[in-house]
Amino acid sequence: MSMIIARVPSGIPGLDALIQGGIPTNSTLALRAEPSNPTEYFQQQFVAEGLKHGFPAVYCCLSRPAATVIKSFRHQGVDVIEQMANDQLVFLDCYSMHKRTSTMGVEQAVQKKVISVTEVDDEKLLQDGLATAVERIPNLKGLRAVCESVPGTLTGRTAVEIMRWGRKAFGDLRAFETLTLHTFPLGVREELFNLMAHDFDGIIEIRADRAADRLRYYLNIQKLRMTDVQHRMYELATENSILSIKTIQKIV
Repeated sequence: MSMIIARVPSGIPGLDALIQGGIPTNSTLALRAEPSNPTEYFQQQFVAEGLKHGFPAVYCCLSRPAATVIKSFRHQGVDVIEQMANDQLVFLDCYSMHKRTSTMGVEQAVQKKVISVTEVDDEKLLQDGLATAVERIPNLKGLRAVCESVPGTLTGRTAVEIMRWGRKAFGDLRAFETLTLHTFPLGVREELFNLMAHDFDGIIEIRADRAADRLRYYLNIQKLRMTDVQHRMYELATENSILSIKTIQKIV
C-alpha cells in the first residue's frame, strides 16, 4: 500500500497525470536541460502555477536579467507586476552584477523590489540575498523557488561548496512545504551534477532532437520522490509560449 502524500500541481499541462497527480510537497527538483524556450517556459509555468494558488515565489535570475524574465512571463499571458508589488514574487538578480543594471527595463513601480546580488560567487551575498527575499514574503506557505543554470553560473565554486550553499540556503525553507527547482545545463560540469544527483527528490530532463525534420523537445522523468515514474520520453509542445506534454504515449 503506497503512502498518501500531499501533492501540488506542476503548472505543465499533461505532466501531473504522469506523476500521480502532482509534485510531492517539500521537494527539491533538478531540471536538466539546455538553455531553450521549453526550459524557460517550464520554470515560469512552475512559478505561475504556484502564484495562481496563492503560493509565493522566489526567482533567482542566474542566466538572464529580471526584465527579460518578466517579459517572458508576459508572453505566456502572465503579468507578474502585481505579485511583485505585493511581495508574492521576489526576483533575486544574480546576473547583472551591478545594482544599477539589475533594474534596467523593469517598471519603475517595482524596481526597488528586485534584489541585486553583485557577486554571484560570494556565498554570503547569495545567502543574504535569499534571506532578504524570504523576509519580504508575508506568508511562506507553499513557497516555490527557481534557480536558473546553477553550475553554469557558479563557476568559481567547487561542487562541494555549491552543494553546501544549496543545502544551507534552502534547507530551512522545508518547514513551509517549499518546492525548489534548480536548472542544470546538459553537458556543463557533469561531474558536479553526478555528485549532487542524490540530493534531489526529483530529476526531470528536457532534450532537444535535431535529427528529425524539425527541432523537437522531449521530456523524461528520471526520478521523483514517492512516485512510480515511467522511464519514457514524452514529446513536448510549445504552442502560444505554453509548454505542455504533447502525448503521453511512449515514444519508440
